[in-house]
Amino acid sequence: MADKNSYPQIPATVWWGLRGILQRTPTVTIDDRFLGVQLGVQEVAARQYLSELKRVGILTEEGKATAVALRWRNNETYSAAVQEILASVYPEGLLHVAPPVDQNRQKAIAWFTHEGLGSGTAGNKAATYLMMGSRTPSDSPSKGASAQKGSPEASKVAKAKPSKQIKSTDGAPGARQFDLMPLNVNVQIHISADATGEQIESIFSAMRRYLYDKPIS
Repeated sequence: MADKNSYPQIPATVWWGLRGILQRTPTVTIDDRFLGVQLGVQEVAARQYLSELKRVGILTEEGKATAVALRWRNNETYSAAVQEILASVYPEGLLHVAPPVDQNRQKAIAWFTHEGLGSGTAGNKAATYLMMGSRTPSDSPSKGASAQKGSPEASKVAKAKPSKQIKSTDGAPGARQFDLMPLNVNVQIHISADATGEQIESIFSAMRRYLYDKPIS
C-alpha cells in the first residue's frame, strides 16, 4: 500500500465492538447511524470509521460482513482471518520489520514515521496496526464502554471525598477553614461533517492534552 493516507486508523472500541456485534448477529447491516448508536460514537465519526472498516475488508459496500469478517468473528478461525486482513492492508515490509506478533510499538511507529507521517498520526496508525494484528481477540467487546465503571481509578474517584478543607493563608490560631467546592465542566464538541479521521483524532488528542495532561496547581 503506497498511499500513506490509506493506512487505517480505527479505535479499539470500534474494532472489538463491531466484532461483538457480528458475533451476536452476523447478518446485520451496518451503517453509520447503527454504528454510532451501538458503540456510542458521534455519527460524523461513525461515518469515517465505517469507511475504514470497508477499506480493510471487514464490511462490504452495503454494510454487510465479508467472508473474512465472518471468520474473524469466530475464535476458531480468528488467527487465520487476521493474517489475511493484514496481508491485504499493509505492505510486506512492515509485516517483516515489525511483526504484529511482537507487539513492538516503537518499531511500528518508526516505520510509519519514515512513511512521512507526523509523530502523533504515526502513533495512531501503529496502534491500529498492532490492535488488528493481536494474536488473541479482545474478550470483552464492550470493555471500552464500561472500563470506567469497574476500573481501579474509577473506584478511587468514587471513594474520594467530594470536597476538601483548606486553611486560611494568615496562619492565625483558630483561623476559619473553607470547603473547596468541586468544579464540574461540561464540554461539547461540534465536528464538521466533512472532517477527516485524522482531523477528528487531532481534536480529541488536543482535548486530552489540555484537559488531562496538564498538572493542576
